[in-house]
Amino acid sequence: MTMASEYPKDSAEQRQRTDRRQATTLWKSLRFGGRRQGARRAGEGQDTYVDQPARRVTILVGVILGSSILDAILTLLYIGRGGGEANPIMAMAINSGLTWFVALKMLLTVTGIIMLAIHQNFRLGLRGLYGMAIIYLALLLYHGILWIDYL
Repeated sequence: MTMASEYPKDSAEQRQRTDRRQATTLWKSLRFGGRRQGARRAGEGQDTYVDQPARRVTILVGVILGSSILDAILTLLYIGRGGGEANPIMAMAINSGLTWFVALKMLLTVTGIIMLAIHQNFRLGLRGLYGMAIIYLALLLYHGILWIDYL
């Protein structure tokens, strides 16, 4: 049996560099590119960042973004018929102009989508994406009911 002091000082066991996998990669998730789509080892899938979103996250982002655009269009059409905006913040934006309304709506939606998609492997991140999709689909259903009553 050999003693640890018998190994040379520059051996692989004497590494001074910290383990790069221990560092948070949130900043790296904000950049484009990269190949990491999931955890590399068993048990690392929860609470980790990846370079590319999962397929379900991409689909959820598309559903949310499309629903948000439709909601904005249908809201403007409803207001044009004499209706009102239920959200007081968005009502102020509409009173400031249609451009402000659309810009604020898209800014808030896209900011939320980006933050939740980056955190797709965190419990609240994925639940937040599903929650946003459900809320927007419910809003579209509400708009559908309003249009049925109008016709």
